[in-house]
Amino acid sequence: MQKSDEKIYLNDGNRDVLNLVPTEPCTVLDVGCGGGTLASILSKQGYVVDGITISPAEQQAASAFTRNVFIHNLEDGLPEAVKLNEYDCVICSHVLEHIVYPRQLISDIHKVLKPGGVFIVALPNLMHYKSRIKLLKGDFEYADAGIWDYTHVKWYTFKSAQNLLKSFGFQIDQAMVTGQLPFYSVTRKLLPAGWNKHLFDLLRKISSGLFGYQIIIRARK
Repeated sequence: MQKSDEKIYLNDGNRDVLNLVPTEPCTVLDVGCGGGTLASILSKQGYVVDGITISPAEQQAASAFTRNVFIHNLEDGLPEAVKLNEYDCVICSHVLEHIVYPRQLISDIHKVLKPGGVFIVALPNLMHYKSRIKLLKGDFEYADAGIWDYTHVKWYTFKSAQNLLKSFGFQIDQAMVTGQLPFYSVTRKLLPAGWNKHLFDLLRKISSGLFGYQIIIRARK
C-alpha cells in the first residue's frame, strides 16, 4: 500500500520525461508530483498542471506551481475530482513501481486523457546489467535509492512495461532507455567528450533491456 512520507521529494527534473511532453502548452496531470519539480518547469512554460501526491507537505510545496494538488492514495486509482477533468498529457515519472495494483490507476488515466492525448511513463529497469549481476549472485537486498529502492513493490522490464500499457489500449509512440556507459567513471576520463554518449547509444540499440537504467515510454490514447 502506498504510504504517506512527510519528506518532500525534490530533484532537478527528469529531462528525458520533459522532452516528451507536447511542445505546445496544454493541460498536464502529474501523477506522483512530489514537491512540484516537473510542475515548476512546465508552469513557467505556460502549461496548466494538476498534481497528485499522498503527502500534505508535498501538496503545500507543489501548490506554488500547480492549478490543483490532490492528496490521494494511488492504489485506489485517480481521485474523483481528477476524473471530472480531461488532460492532454499525463505523466507517471517513477510512480508505477510504487503501486501494488496499478491496473485501476492506468485504467483511470486512459479515461481522463483526451483522444490522442499523451501518457508518459518513466520506470527503473529491473534487467539492467548491474541488477542482473546482483540477481545471479543471489543478492536481493533493498537500498535507499535506485532500482532496489525499498519503497518499490513492482519491477518492470523494457518489454513488460510496454505490454502493460498496450493491454489498456495505449499505442506506444516512443520507447527508449537512458543510462551511462559501463565503467563510466573510468571511460569519461579516457575517452574524448561525446564518445561515451555515442558508445552508450550503440549499446542500447544492441540491447535496451541490458544496458538501460531508466525506461521511458510515451504512449497515446
